[in-house]
Amino acid sequence: MKTPIASLALICAMTTVACSSRPQSVPAADERSSLRSKLDRADLALREARLTDAESLYRDLATSHPRLPEVWLQLGNIYARQSQLEAATYSYKQGLRFNPEDGRLWHNLALLELRQSIRTLETASELLPSASPQRTRIEDLHRALLLAGHEGPAGAR
Repeated sequence: MKTPIASLALICAMTTVACSSRPQSVPAADERSSLRSKLDRADLALREARLTDAESLYRDLATSHPRLPEVWLQLGNIYARQSQLEAATYSYKQGLRFNPEDGRLWHNLALLELRQSIRTLETASELLPSASPQRTRIEDLHRALLLAGHEGPAGAR
């Protein structure tokens, strides 16, 4: 049986530990300020079309804060602008892995995959013999996708 003094000491120790530790999910004010500063620098580099700098800054942010959808969105946009379609796809999908309800990521991924499909169909049209029945079907699908792409918003957001 514990003595009242031992119980009181245990309660005081537990209270001190509980009060001194902050939850891991809530960043300290200086950490939030540092994050905001890094995001601002990355955004500025992107606005100034310094894509190499912006990519590097966003990649660092993706490593340290992988749950931020904005980081993955902007990385995907940078890669799409540089025609690095696989890297763009990966970035959008990483963002969706952590934020499946972010419509911007879904939208840009769909536009990117549409773009990739159009390129695939163009390659097939160039390589298949003109008499091939598949070439006719591929060209019809190509035209339909081009029309669908022109009816929607242009470019990645």
